[in-house]
Amino acid sequence: MPGALADTSVWVDFFRGTARVPGEFDRLIKTGQMAVCGIVIAELLCGIRSPAEREELEAAFAGLDYLETDRDTWRLAGTLLADLRREGVTVPMSDAILAALALRHDRRLLTRDQHFRHIPKLHLSLLK
Repeated sequence: MPGALADTSVWVDFFRGTARVPGEFDRLIKTGQMAVCGIVIAELLCGIRSPAEREELEAAFAGLDYLETDRDTWRLAGTLLADLRREGVTVPMSDAILAALALRHDRRLLTRDQHFRHIPKLHLSLLK
């Protein structure tokens, strides 16, 4: 099984301790199979309400693989957006970047967003 990359909403549920995040999520973190990327970090930081929350976020991400958004990832994200648009599917740019990172690094994407189903070859775990 490939490692994983989770979208922002899954991380929000994790930090809030909601039951919507499966136990597997914690296992992926503890076994070093979870990765994080810049777009998720930025989206989470914009919702931070206190220095304590910032510290918790930084500590949680300290030991995770970081997936860099390089030129080829940007190109793939743009291609995905164009292909989806031709099919009549609109996906936010941030989600196209997540999908491109997951594809390029052979990571399973954990999400609740149904529009990821339209992206071919993406290893996907849709959470409820």
